[in-house]
Order: sequence, then structure tokens, then C-alpha cells
Amino acid sequence: MVYQLRKPDIGNASQVLGKSFIDYPVFKYIFPDVQTRKDKLFHVQAFLIKLAIHKGFVTAPSDKIEGVAVWVDSSNKQSPLMDGLRAGILSLFKAIGIKPFARLMKVGVKNEKTRKEILQGQECLIIESIGIDPQFQKQKFARKLIISGLSHADKEETPCYLETSNPINMGIYKKYGFHLVHEFEKCNIKTYCLYREPKIKA
Repeated sequence: MVYQLRKPDIGNASQVLGKSFIDYPVFKYIFPDVQTRKDKLFHVQAFLIKLAIHKGFVTAPSDKIEGVAVWVDSSNKQSPLMDGLRAGILSLFKAIGIKPFARLMKVGVKNEKTRKEILQGQECLIIESIGIDPQFQKQKFARKLIISGLSHADKEETPCYLETSNPINMGIYKKYGFHLVHEFEKCNIKTYCLYREPKIKA
């Protein structure tokens, strides 16, 4: 069993993802200065978590929030503008500043365009991010979160999709049935797109 995050957990969860993604290529591009990244990355994570709560689900290994998995249902066809406003995009803009916000949007637009081209309107469960607090890493919490989400997808007979800019992650996700379907480069960041068919029981 995993813990389903609620709104009161967003603060802790965004701090966990902020710490776990501090050296991730995309966020190094958005916040080139290390200290700025440490100070403001959690604002971006909080926004992404709020989006997922409305468009999917967010889980943790337990209510201690040792790690966080953010899943989005691609069949959720709500207005992107309304989604952004509901998740606090204006507050995010004020919190991180003009240039980081512009970089974030640049990456987001490219990812969304590529995602649409690959999925072609297909219903899919998307892994937006999975991160473990550094103090709890190597304790199989990531495995627990991944298996839980994939089990949900298999039960619903829904494929899964993800993007990663860390090539090491490809080897990890391939163990869970993902395979590479596309790769692209934007802002000197190479991104790998992986897809997984649901495992349907006979």
C-alpha cells in the first residue's frame, strides 16, 4: 500500500522533490545558479504536484513522505489554462521570476508537443516524476512507488509513458517493461521518451 497525497502534504512533498531533483538537467537549465535552484525549485514542484492532483494522483511510500510519485492521466481533457490557474501558475511566476519561468515554459511546451505526437490522443498514464528524499534513497521506496502505479495502470489496462533527461533512468524503467520510443534535444538537454504496454492478466 502507498499513501495518497492530500493538499496539506503538498509543502512537504514539494521539498522532497526539490531535493531529489536538484541536479536534474532540466532544472539546472531553468535555474543555472545552484543557490537559486536550492531556494526556488520547490515552487516548481509544488505547482506540478497541484496539477497532478487535479489531473491524476500523487503518492508517497507512507505519510512520512519519504519520496513522491506524480502520475497524470492523459485522458483528462480539462482546459490547460484553467488547470494552470487552479494550480497557481501566477503565484509560480511571482515566486521564481521572469527568466526561470520563461525557461520552464519553453521546456514544457516542447515536451507537451512531443508527447501529443507520440501518444496521438491515446489514453495513457504518465509518470511526471518520481523522486526520493536523499536521506531515504536505496531503501526500495522508488520501487514501491513505481510498482504501485504500474499495478493501477495494468488493472485499468492502460499504457504508461514517461520522459527522462537522465540516461541512467532508462535502464531502471526498462526493468519494468518500458522501452524507448523517441528521443529529442532541446536547450542542449537530451530527453528520452519511454512507453509501456499494460500487462493484462489472461
